[in-house]
Amino acid sequence: MLAVVSLLSAVLLCLLLFVVWKVRTNGEWALWWHDNYLERLKDFVTGTTRPVRILQFVQRYAKHGDALSVISAIDSFCTKVEWAMNVGDKKGEILDAVVLETRPRWVLELGTYCGYSTVRIARLLPPGARLVTIEMNPHYAQVAKEVIRHAGLEAQMPLVPDYPVPSSVSSSCSQAEQTASNTTLPPSSNQLRWRLQEALLYTTLQCLQLPLQLFSRTSQNPFTSSSLPTQKGTTERQHAGQTCKVELLVGSSSILIPQLKKKLDIEKFDLVFIDHWKVSYLPDTKLLEECGLLRAGSVLLADNVVCPGSPDYLQYVRNSPQYQSQYFQSYLEYLQVEDGLEKSVFLG
Repeated sequence: MLAVVSLLSAVLLCLLLFVVWKVRTNGEWALWWHDNYLERLKDFVTGTTRPVRILQFVQRYAKHGDALSVISAIDSFCTKVEWAMNVGDKKGEILDAVVLETRPRWVLELGTYCGYSTVRIARLLPPGARLVTIEMNPHYAQVAKEVIRHAGLEAQMPLVPDYPVPSSVSSSCSQAEQTASNTTLPPSSNQLRWRLQEALLYTTLQCLQLPLQLFSRTSQNPFTSSSLPTQKGTTERQHAGQTCKVELLVGSSSILIPQLKKKLDIEKFDLVFIDHWKVSYLPDTKLLEECGLLRAGSVLLADNVVCPGSPDYLQYVRNSPQYQSQYFQSYLEYLQVEDGLEKSVFLG
């Protein structure tokens, strides 16, 4: 019996060491471990979501009205508490440099998530500039709005005609996630690996479920008046006339992009930061071209072009005569896995 237990323990230890090694050295494993496995476990244990936990951390530790404090708080959360997929501190410095170099007055961000990159960009824009950020997930958008507000900026959520903002965040969030899962199924060659990973996740949840039933946990809603940061006076907030205008749109980028020019009175964008679904990088770039939203000199900055990667987008911008591209090597946010950003100047 002792020999069987020892053998089983040795096998489990080898398996654990193998998983740790893969997570530290392989981008796909790192993303799955942090952005799928651990996130679902913590959602299950805490009864909240990762965006909610980020917002609560910001409200607790970041100085209200201080954009840099909000950025630092999210970086601290992602490095010391729980990993999250935003542009991160190292690639964020590259984003800052591109914003300062471009000096844009019209900015489009594809993929808001919790508002980290929105705050990074907005704090560097001149008064009167306009930042439009698009997020498909209504729950993420609500969190981002509160994060942006805590940073001393105001994010308007205009109602786009023919694409209303959902009235129910929770149900609409489920619908958005279901739609996303239907459009981004893993390729057939990877189905077995994904099934094994899902089996590991749900086996762990099943093992945790019984002892966790001993504790009563209720979901927390960060959008209630009791949980929102209290107003501390106008001296701690930037006046609207002294900041850029941030507009947060909820919906699919493929639906919203064609409406920007006409229905929201959007001119051509000086800078486009691309950080949403990787399969949408190329279609949305071509859509921006077709809708006349790019001018000669417009800068496209795409995140995660290596991990998880968008090879069709890279092939397009690097080989098209309409673009002059440059790759900035870095690391996947808060990890030591290679990643980078692609800066592409539209030549017209």
